[in-house]
Amino acid sequence: MFRQWRSVVFVVIVALVALVTFAGSARAQATDSSQGTALSAVADDMTDAGFQAGAPATPPPPPPAASYPHSEGFGIGAKIGPLFSSYSNATTSFDTKTGWEGGIWFGGNRGGVVGVEGEVLYAQKNQQCTGCTGTTLQYLEIPILVRVNIGSHSRNGVSVYGLVGPVFDVNLKAKQNNLDVKSNYESLDYGILGGVGIEITRFLVEARYNWGLLNIAKNSIGSTTDIKSRSFAVLFGVRFN
Repeated sequence: MFRQWRSVVFVVIVALVALVTFAGSARAQATDSSQGTALSAVADDMTDAGFQAGAPATPPPPPPAASYPHSEGFGIGAKIGPLFSSYSNATTSFDTKTGWEGGIWFGGNRGGVVGVEGEVLYAQKNQQCTGCTGTTLQYLEIPILVRVNIGSHSRNGVSVYGLVGPVFDVNLKAKQNNLDVKSNYESLDYGILGGVGIEITRFLVEARYNWGLLNIAKNSIGSTTDIKSRSFAVLFGVRFN
């Protein structure tokens, strides 16, 4: 009986050892298989990476160039605004009176630094002195100006500019209490005009001073025989191109 149980125990032990050995072998094979798969995947990734690294890099497409339309070298537009007139005389005191002026301008070369600008303006200059009747003088004003631009040369930008040059005033009419008194004044005046302005996109604002150099009084007006025009204007304008 004891020998039979010893034989059974021996068989069981052998079976357990065989089972454990088989299980360990299967587990090792599974581990080796999974490691092999992982190593293969890593190798594939390294191969792909090496291929990509070795391949010539494709340069990224260049960014689209910014488009800022330059202003035309030859500009054209219009401007209008109040005109504050006064007159210089040694013996008579003139008051500053408000009129207006407006018209067209052309040139200017906003696309560059320096340009020439011409203007054709209608100017109403009101004259009022102490002890005399007020007079309305109407002129065709023709400035020929050098324009210096600072800032953007694009139509969409901001430009500050200066103006200087001669100005010619052609006398169109002179009225005093609805009477024609043009014969009392010279037909032509000329002077120096200077100013500054700012142009934002197509819109502009200017401040300018016109310093008349000629005596505009043709005949004696009372005791006043030497009258020189002075005027200051604030003009608002627009560029058409």
